[in-house]
Order: sequence, then structure tokens, then C-alpha cells
Amino acid sequence: MNLGLEESVAEMARQAAETRHVPVNEYVEQLIRADNEKFRTDFLAGAQEVLDSYGDLIDGIEATA
Repeated sequence: MNLGLEESVAEMARQAAETRHVPVNEYVEQLIRADNEKFRTDFLAGAQEVLDSYGDLIDGIEATA
């Protein structure tokens, strides 16, 4: 996969990767994984909130179906 970045952003990525002693592609991969993990965590927390708030209602609907 090729990724096109503005030169200033590419330079920031190079510097950040160098600071962390990893290749740029590994640094970008870490960022993507962290972003997706945050999304997953937020989604699961929201789903749990729905179940906590409406679980009895959902159980009632399922029982009548």
C-alpha cells in the first residue's frame, strides 16, 4: 500500500517514528491500531450502556416474538 501525505505531515511522521526507534510504516500501523481500538472500546461501552438501560425492555420484546 502506498500512502500519500503532505510533505510536512510526512516529515512529522518520519520524526515521530525516529523518536520511537521504529520504521515509519510501523509507526503508522500503531496509530491505526490505536485509533481502531479506541473506536472498538467506545462502541462496546455504548452497547453496554444500551443493554444496561434497555435490557429488560429488549428481553420483553424477545419473549413476545
